[in-house]
Amino acid sequence: MAASFYAYAYSLIYWIAMGASSTSFGRRIAGTILDRRQHIGVIIISLVLAVLAMLSVKAVLASQKVVAKPSQGAPALKGQIDPTRLKGEGDGRINILLLGVGGAEHTAGALTDTIMVASIDPIHKDVAMLSIPRDLYVKIPGYGAAKINAAGTYGGPELSKQVVSQILDLPIHYYIQADFGAFKQSVDAVGGVQVNPEKALYDPDYPCDNGRNYCPFSLKPGAQKLNGATALKYVRCRHGVCEGDFGRAARQQEVLLALRHEVLAAKTLTNPIKMSALIDGIGDHVRMDLQLNEVQKLAELLKDAKTDTITTKVLTNEEGGLLVNGSNTFKGAGSILLPRAGSFDYSEIQELVHTIFADGYLKKESPKIEIVNASGRTGLADRLNRQLSAYSYQVVGTTTATQQQPTTQLVDYSNGTKPYTVRYLQQRFKAPVVKGDPAAKPASSADIVIMVGKDYQLPTQP
Repeated sequence: MAASFYAYAYSLIYWIAMGASSTSFGRRIAGTILDRRQHIGVIIISLVLAVLAMLSVKAVLASQKVVAKPSQGAPALKGQIDPTRLKGEGDGRINILLLGVGGAEHTAGALTDTIMVASIDPIHKDVAMLSIPRDLYVKIPGYGAAKINAAGTYGGPELSKQVVSQILDLPIHYYIQADFGAFKQSVDAVGGVQVNPEKALYDPDYPCDNGRNYCPFSLKPGAQKLNGATALKYVRCRHGVCEGDFGRAARQQEVLLALRHEVLAAKTLTNPIKMSALIDGIGDHVRMDLQLNEVQKLAELLKDAKTDTITTKVLTNEEGGLLVNGSNTFKGAGSILLPRAGSFDYSEIQELVHTIFADGYLKKESPKIEIVNASGRTGLADRLNRQLSAYSYQVVGTTTATQQQPTTQLVDYSNGTKPYTVRYLQQRFKAPVVKGDPAAKPASSADIVIMVGKDYQLPTQP
């Protein structure tokens, strides 16, 4: 087996297990309540990618279970990208949907309880993550309005990808889905994890696997090694004296670091028996549409990722958040969350998404944009200014035309130096490009002027 494959595997585990759970990462998410499976998902993803990146015979066989039919994939994993291949802002990144489910052994095991988007900028090596609450009320194509976690039940991970892509206005290139079984078997495969709770834990309301009863969980204080089943309870308990969501989040990070330690200290990656156990665990409990060659390329890319500056955001209904409680808005919908901007209006969320998932090609080209409102609609230029600025365009001026014009057009003064910007604006405004004379640039020094005509319609919300 090529030594480079081990390097890929090691870099993935180091990047995700060390970077995403370091003390600095913990500080960045302090005060934010995370879903109980988010850190479990990070653990599993690191192991999945590491195992498959090694491309052993057994891994290839396991991949027949793990790897679903190919998706269109991320253009950014294919090397230098022709601008015409990109579908919109964010397509120059690698966007992966991370899904956590209970699994076949649990009641409603197909419901998606963890929904996260991990995004990598291959140009600047930046990494960002966004958590989406499972109670967000959305329109699911073909099924009507429902909580977003129902999409996986209705149409599997592919439908979840479609829904998340629509509400975020972001191409989702891949998914990785893992269940509780993957976590338990991964812990068992490395011989358990060492934990050291400062005081005894007791959760009288810990759910049984059948989801219909309670199976109280208790654990003595002090250093001890936990098997997979007990480790899962350790990171999930939150009632009684388990200190709620904050205590649970701290234990999840503790176990994540402990698992990383076991993987590296026990030389799991070079131990064929332990690797075999890891692969067996992955095969029955993980699904993804990343292909083996894409895993390999992603691993190589992540070796240079900036793990000390991972950006993490959680959509929340807390003060200042972009969601609100919508339980009394739709009859029979139960406990739901809705966008603060209005029911099914994701404009604020999309601006946040494209701020933290800034397209690498736009950042590299750093385009200067001027917006000329020739539509006759008051306030349109200001609204476009806010949106485009959030999407990493540098808006250097907004004006109102003295005369309206029927059609929208883009005037390109960049002399061919901003090809990705031109492509993205063409996609967004569905407008023709007119070459401007670089010697006759407007006073704003804009590279591209957007002449917004009467035909322009703001994008409709999903």
